[in-house]
Amino acid sequence: MPNVRIEISEEEFTRVLEAYKTLQTFMEKIVSPNELYQTEFLEGLEDALTQAETGDMDEVNSYEDFVR
Repeated sequence: MPNVRIEISEEEFTRVLEAYKTLQTFMEKIVSPNELYQTEFLEGLEDALTQAETGDMDEVNSYEDFVR
């Protein structure tokens, strides 16, 4: 698949996020996260939430930092 560059305004991006949140809220009402996500993802999500609550996070300055 070729790389595609998409440019949208801040207003358009805000509307896309609002649409995403609407779909997320709808999906949460009808489907359990355990049915949508694999166990590995759910465990990673729990770890991330725990780290956020305890403040045990590293600053991310690049994509390489993010994927570590």
